[in-house]
Amino acid sequence: MPDKKISKGVKVEKSILDLAKKDRLKNLFKKHNIQIFHDQNPNQKVDRFQEILNSTKYSTIKPPSSPWELKYKYKNSSGTTKIMLVNKFSKKRPSLIFHHGIASTRPIIQLRILADFDFNEKFNLFVIKASHHDSHMQVFKKYVNNFNNLASTIASCVIATDEIINFHNSLSSKKIIVAGFSMGGIITSLHYFYRNTADYYFSIIAYPNLGDILFDKGNKDFIHNYESLSQNRSIKKSFKIPDELKDKPKDKVFPILSEYDELIRFKKAQKFWKDYKVKSLDVGHFSVFVKRKEIREYILSKFKG
Repeated sequence: MPDKKISKGVKVEKSILDLAKKDRLKNLFKKHNIQIFHDQNPNQKVDRFQEILNSTKYSTIKPPSSPWELKYKYKNSSGTTKIMLVNKFSKKRPSLIFHHGIASTRPIIQLRILADFDFNEKFNLFVIKASHHDSHMQVFKKYVNNFNNLASTIASCVIATDEIINFHNSLSSKKIIVAGFSMGGIITSLHYFYRNTADYYFSIIAYPNLGDILFDKGNKDFIHNYESLSQNRSIKKSFKIPDELKDKPKDKVFPILSEYDELIRFKKAQKFWKDYKVKSLDVGHFSVFVKRKEIREYILSKFKG
């Protein structure tokens, strides 16, 4: 960690994470299968994310009012990703597409933490709600229980971003921002590398290599059968960005990282984004919302149009 005074919010966050790693709570998680990949075959060879994204079949239902429903299927995994327009669409405004973090069952609330009244007036605000996020238990039972469920849900969110961008561009010539926290930041990053059809990307406390993030040794207590799964190279490398996709314009993506992040390690994220313009905040993973005003101002300072 950087050698500076740690804020009270970071200290509280660290205490909570330390508590989560205590034996009693770890055993409770195991007893109720509240662990990532608890249904995953450790020997299964999985596809690269690009293949998963290209192989995911879907259909989108767009009623006159939101939410839209994007129904998808990949191999034995399926689900419904929802797209919500928070305010009234205006072709005279740019659009902001927001992705929530993992286990956020009410993503509009998370958006409201970031986007204040000023954002509500400046942008058409879209929220993508990932499949299998109606309850916290559903997240563990149907989303992170195996790799294909996890990867196809994320792929569907990338596809949902495409749907919003196509909708916006069919009605307006204004610009489009994609932003997200944590898991949402991973999805934001993936859309930048694999699609790159928005005008600005703000990946907040995230980088796209999910395998690297999950199999950090600090997360081993939260992953079922960690020792065996961590030897599965196909899972660890599935989300690694191919070198040929790293030639995208770097002046449209703005990573925002937390220096005291213990879930998505600051040094690893910083290493991935080393050739990009990175903004660092002196907070932790969950306490990042303390800096919401600074994040808003930063987005507006980079946004032109």
